[in-house]
Amino acid sequence: MSTNQDIKGHLEIIRDSINSAITSVIRYQNFNEEMTTAAKNTLLATVTTVPAALQHASNCSICNDWDGSTS
Repeated sequence: MSTNQDIKGHLEIIRDSINSAITSVIRYQNFNEEMTTAAKNTLLATVTTVPAALQHASNCSICNDWDGSTS
């Protein structure tokens, strides 16, 4: 069974990746007219592509173990 500390660390990783994507969107909204095409494409790629390591599965073992569920 996952401890509270396990789940906290796990969710912090997810939260940090979401915050990073939000920051990128805000940066794009505020500064896209001043950016080069290459910079825009790079920034858009960070928002539209979620690294596999940060994708949260519906059958996440840490989350499921935390509350004792088996599904």
